[in-house]
Amino acid sequence: MTATFGLIRFSGDKTLSVIQGQCTQMVTNLTEGSSPLLAFCDPKGRMYGSGRLVIHQNTVSMITPIDQSEMMLKKLRPFMALSRVSIEMTTIPVALTRDPDLEPSQSHHGSLITRVGEYGGTQWMIGDINAAHDPLADCQRIEAGLGYVRSYSSEQFIPQQVHYQMRDGVNFKKGCYTGQEVIARLEHLGKNKRCVWIYKGAKSIKNGTIILDDQTLPVFDAADTNKSITALVLASVDSKSEQLIGVPFEISRQVEGQRPIKL
Repeated sequence: MTATFGLIRFSGDKTLSVIQGQCTQMVTNLTEGSSPLLAFCDPKGRMYGSGRLVIHQNTVSMITPIDQSEMMLKKLRPFMALSRVSIEMTTIPVALTRDPDLEPSQSHHGSLITRVGEYGGTQWMIGDINAAHDPLADCQRIEAGLGYVRSYSSEQFIPQQVHYQMRDGVNFKKGCYTGQEVIARLEHLGKNKRCVWIYKGAKSIKNGTIILDDQTLPVFDAADTNKSITALVLASVDSKSEQLIGVPFEISRQVEGQRPIKL
């Protein structure tokens, strides 16, 4: 279940404006020094893909899991084609390492290699043929509460269920995008009944689920070190399971609620 990541490349004058209309993040102001987290959602607000947008070799690109890349390409291509923007999966190597010197979302550009800071004290290396993807780095990323949409978790999770609003993956001040109405309504008026928790152990994952406390729970993202599994598992926000660990940050509402409080 070790995540293997790759790089999607966009090409066209209207690239950022097209992505802006489809993703959860503000990207029209993308700079070489930033690599924002973002998600792409269906009309019901469920994520079918996610990644980090980055400028690599002067081209707008996106770090994303390879196993979900074809689904993302299939769904995004019609929107891109309307604005004559091309989109393709590259063979440029992408690896997550445990040698960080950048804060999450920060990027640094060398002549051939782009480095991007990630949560959990980890760092993305783009274009470095000598960098090996480290499963332990994936575990640290997941333990920090950040996962990416995988083939087995596509169109199952709303961004707030996987804490993207707490990891700067959702901008509530930007304009409309696919799924925005559902996501904004939940943040303004709703309350999550389920969210992802961290699981560490030897339980096997089958068909994107894991059995804990006699319950079959969906897995958002997972890393396997051949000795143990670290995963983000969807469970009740009030879960009392001894096998689940809360994410290492306080979850708060990012937009002031409009619903009056009942005393």
